[in-house]
Amino acid sequence: MFPRSLLTRNRRLLRPHGALKPVGHNTSWSASLLLPLAMRRPVSVSKIAWVALFGLFLTASARSAGLLETMDSEVSALYERNRDAIIRVHTQRQTAFPNGPSLRVGTGFFLDGEGRLLTSAMVVEAAEQCWIDWRGRKIPARVLGFDPLTNLAVLQVQPDQCVGTTEKLPFVTLGDSDQLKTGSLIIAIGYPYDQPSAPVVGFVQGFDIKCGSRTFITSHIRTDCRLQPGQGGGPVFNTRGEVIGMAVAAHMENQSYVLPIKAAKKVFEDIVKHGAPQYGWVGLSVTERRFVSLSGALGEWEVFVEQVSSNTPAAKAGFQAQDVLIRIGTNEIHRAADILNTMFHRRCGDRVNMTVVRMGTTQEVVLVIGQRPPEETELATRPTLPPVLPAAPRLNVVPVATPPSR
Repeated sequence: MFPRSLLTRNRRLLRPHGALKPVGHNTSWSASLLLPLAMRRPVSVSKIAWVALFGLFLTASARSAGLLETMDSEVSALYERNRDAIIRVHTQRQTAFPNGPSLRVGTGFFLDGEGRLLTSAMVVEAAEQCWIDWRGRKIPARVLGFDPLTNLAVLQVQPDQCVGTTEKLPFVTLGDSDQLKTGSLIIAIGYPYDQPSAPVVGFVQGFDIKCGSRTFITSHIRTDCRLQPGQGGGPVFNTRGEVIGMAVAAHMENQSYVLPIKAAKKVFEDIVKHGAPQYGWVGLSVTERRFVSLSGALGEWEVFVEQVSSNTPAAKAGFQAQDVLIRIGTNEIHRAADILNTMFHRRCGDRVNMTVVRMGTTQEVVLVIGQRPPEETELATRPTLPPVLPAAPRLNVVPVATPPSR
């Protein structure tokens, strides 16, 4: 216990910290914000410290409880605002098995008020019939097109068959997937198995161009959302209630991949306008390397041309093997994924200014994107511009579409 005289002599040292202050003109003390009553007897510093820590704990607990309550109400409100724009998609196809036709079920969401919606390509591929559940009714849907490379399909329903002529068809609001960062909170909504729709809250874990030995056509958002069968094709929201991607694949128990909405919009526009995605063709194989100094320090990554195919846009532009790619337009190139992400959004006929380093000299190369020939169907062992994949990255550990339970 500290004597009263010691506390009196050192009150000027204690006051700047805001922990104690004198009450009136006597020598009694009260703990500011923590102890509302004046202490009429000497108090040990250790007891004051414990009281302060306990007060901070109560304050932190109250703030945490308030934060959780806010998150709970925000997620519930987001779900209620968008639940009518998120629907279950059914397809049926004939099989050679005696059990009859095969059924697949997934999630979809309306992209506009004209009845166009996105879903998983795995749900509609080779389907003979397609329909959606709308408020307990079966509404026929038409497949406008699908893309196995991104696992995305575009469907069309007639709005008046859903809401009539007096009501507008609900649809989601699109956001900017480029604004996401590692650690961003996201909310995925879909129809797990044959259950009602439900939200799943998670966080962005990273942005990957590959998953194991599988290569995506553009970088995907890796999340810790635990998606269930049937939730493939569902929208993924940011905290502002905007769709920033579509759930396309699941891997392991608590890892899923989301196609960024920027990439989904590009494929959607291609399918609506042309009936199929329009990927350009370059005919250039690249790889990446990283040098090690004599001291063992790792240098920066660089991407260089490994092979230039003859009679291709790359050959006509004048690319040479061992050219180091450093810039496409205004986008800096550090890894092969940077090239794939940039070229994904280019179309046939686009002129692209590319900066390379050749034999130590920086040079500008103008590339005109070509139309990919029909025979270009096999995947090169190295990343290409853009990559030609034989199929979408179908991560079958957890399927994204499943027949409903009987």
